[in-house]
Amino acid sequence: MHSFFQRLMLGVMGCFIFSGLAWTKPVPQPAQAIKLKIQQLDASDYDWIARRIYQNEANQNPKYLTYWSQAEPFPSFGIGHFIWIPEGLDVPFVETFPQMVAFVSKHQTAPLWLRQLSPFRLPWQNRAEFYQAWSKTKLTQLRDWLQETQSLQAQFIAHQLIQKLEQQVQTLHPIEAEFFWHKITQLIQDKRGLFAMIDYYNFKGLGANAKEQYQGKGWGLVDVVLAMAPDVSDSVLKQFVASAKDVLARRVRLSPPERHEARWLKGWSKRLEGYLINGSDRT
Repeated sequence: MHSFFQRLMLGVMGCFIFSGLAWTKPVPQPAQAIKLKIQQLDASDYDWIARRIYQNEANQNPKYLTYWSQAEPFPSFGIGHFIWIPEGLDVPFVETFPQMVAFVSKHQTAPLWLRQLSPFRLPWQNRAEFYQAWSKTKLTQLRDWLQETQSLQAQFIAHQLIQKLEQQVQTLHPIEAEFFWHKITQLIQDKRGLFAMIDYYNFKGLGANAKEQYQGKGWGLVDVVLAMAPDVSDSVLKQFVASAKDVLARRVRLSPPERHEARWLKGWSKRLEGYLINGSDRT
C-alpha cells in the first residue's frame, strides 16, 4: 500500500484542494467541531454507545467485566476492557483502568477497597490468583460498580479521545493532518460514524504510543484514517472499515509469531462490520 505522500505524488489526491495555510500548520477548526460534536452527546447517546461497546468487548455478559484472558499477561475491566498492568510487567500497551476509575469516581463512588489502594496497584499478581478471587468481595463489588456505571465509562472513552486527538494530530505533517481532519469530519456526520470513531479508539487506541507498533507500523485510529482511500466511490464509513481491516491484517503479519494474532482477525473483522449496521445495537 502506498504511503499518504506516495499517493499524493502520484496525483490521486487531486480531488482535494489545500489552502496555503495547510502547508504550514494543521487547520484547528475541524478539531473544535469534532470536540463540540462529542460534547453535545446526551445521556441517551452515551447509553447507546455504552451498550454497543459492552456488546463488542464483553458480549453484554457481566462476567467479562472483570476478565483475565489466557492470551494476555494482565486483566481487563469494564465495558471497554480497560487494562490494569501488574507491577513490574513491561508490555507495549497503555494502562487505562486507573484513569477510568479516577474519571468515573467523580460521578459515582468506587468500591471502598479500590479507593483505599495506595499506591493504586493491581492486587493480583497472576491469572491464577485473579480467578481464585473471582467470587470474593473485591471482584464482586467491582463487577457491580462496573455494571452500574456503563454510561460513565462510555463518557470516559469519549473524553479521552477528544483530549488526546488534537494533540496527536498536531504531530503529523500538515498535509496529513488536513487529510485526517477531512475524513474524520465526514465520518462523524452520522451516529454510526461517530460510534465507529469512538469504538475503534477504545478498541485499538489512537496510534500515539510508539510502543504500540510492530516493526514501526501502528494500528490505531490515526493509522487507519491516514490509510483510507482518498477517493469517494464508497461511503466514508465503508472506507474506514476497509482501511481498518487492512491495517489490522498488517498488524497480524508484522506481529511476533509467538503471539498467534491471526486467531483474532475474524472477531476483529466482525466488530468492524458491525459499524455498518443501520442504527442497530447488534454487532
